[in-house]
Amino acid sequence: KEEIDKMVTELGKQQEDEVAHRDWCVDELNKNNRSTEKAYDEKASLQAKIADLEKTIDQLSTDINATTTAVADMQEQMKRASEIREAENADYQQTVTDNRLTQIILGKAHDRMSQVYAMLQEEPQPG
Repeated sequence: KEEIDKMVTELGKQQEDEVAHRDWCVDELNKNNRSTEKAYDEKASLQAKIADLEKTIDQLSTDINATTTAVADMQEQMKRASEIREAENADYQQTVTDNRLTQIILGKAHDRMSQVYAMLQEEPQPG
């Protein structure tokens, strides 16, 4: 009878150990499931963030290309405007030079005509 009691006690202890081990396994399995769900949530969050950042990169790349094109267009327009200003300035400088020469010529013509009229007034009048 003693051996049976000893066996029953030992089986009870083994059963308690198995229940404790089972509880530990269930607890660890639950922890693992929670950890896995958390990792999946984090993965989904990171994938959404990556998609958002890729969209932002695409938009910024489009903006950069548009701005680069606009800058190139403005530089071309500035170059054309500069060429136009240079041509207009050359025309203006030529006009100024022509006007100065015209003034010099008119001054000489005036002086010559003054001489001619002065000589005509000095000549005795017939009569």
